[in-house]
Parts: sequence; C-alpha cells; structure tokens
Amino acid sequence: MSAETIEHRPNGWELRRERVARQLERTALTLFANEAPQDVTVERIAAAAGISMRTFFRYFASRDEVLASLPRSLIELLCARVRARPPHESLVEAFSAAVRETNHEHEGDRELLLSWGLAVHRSPETVMLALARGAVSTAAAFQAAVTARLGVGADDPRAGAYAGALSGVVSYAFERWVAHGGTDSLSVTLLDALATLPDLH
Repeated sequence: MSAETIEHRPNGWELRRERVARQLERTALTLFANEAPQDVTVERIAAAAGISMRTFFRYFASRDEVLASLPRSLIELLCARVRARPPHESLVEAFSAAVRETNHEHEGDRELLLSWGLAVHRSPETVMLALARGAVSTAAAFQAAVTARLGVGADDPRAGAYAGALSGVVSYAFERWVAHGGTDSLSVTLLDALATLPDLH
C-alpha cells in the first residue's frame, strides 16, 4: 500500500487544536446568540472560554474569523462533495447527495449550527459583516461548484441563476430549521427544500 492511499489520522496536537477551536466557536456563538454585538469582544470570548488572549490568537485572527469559521468549513465541504458527484446527476441531485454525505460527517455539529443560526437572528448585521470580511459567500461558492459541474464560464448566466436559486433554497431551509429550534433533522429540512426545485442541468 502506498503512502498516498493511507488515510490521514489526526495526531494528538491536531485533535486538541480542533477541540479548542470548536470550544471557541461554541463560546462566541453562545455569546452572540444572547448578548448585544458590541458586548462580544475577543476579550469576552477568551474569558468565557477560559483561555488567554494569546491562546485565542493562536486559533483565530479576530472575532469575525470565529463567526465565519463554521459556515466557511461547511460550505467548502458541501461544494467539494458537489464537484465530486457523478457527472450524469442533475445539479439538484448532486446537491442533495452532497447534503446527505455532509450530514454524516457533521452529525455532532447540530448544537453549534443552531447557535450560529440564533446568532444570525440576534445580530444579523454583525454576523453578515463577519462573513463578508471572511470572504464567505454561499452564492459565490455555489456558483463556482455549478460552473465546474456544467463546464461553463463564470459569466454564463445559468451559473449565476442556478447558484442563486440553490443558495436561496438552502438559506430558507436553514432559517426554517433554526426557527423550529433545530428539533428536526437539518439534512431532511434541506432535502425537502431542494426537492421543490426542478432538475437543473
């Protein structure tokens, strides 16, 4: 077996880094879901997480980066899965299959996703600004995935239109899921919403 075929297994440092980063995300999102945006500073996040400011900056460069981390990683994973789907699948089929695959890998993120959704409801302007600063755009990421699957240029009107439709449906489904307190399955909510779209080729 070659070195390339051996699956990477995270070492102790990587596991600890992932654990601390998730702790910081959870702490920041909980604060944003319950407090005024101006009161949630890096100092407050670090103190609430029980770490020093120096430790905070080993993991994130700013408060905005913490807020953008979860959606960025999930969008990147989803779009990577979409690109890897068989070419005969329609865009809706590819996105639906990618949602199912992504759900299995992030089953433990329900609480974190719900906290992020509540933070958006509590402080939409602050969170959206953080996403913009972090270059997180669902529509732009979806458009890149759509152009790759269709084999067209970024200026092809279908790419923008399809990406906008997919992004809108995903955003709508996520908002509904948060409004219901995250009690339903997020993947089922997303799949039901995607099923309302016609097959896009």
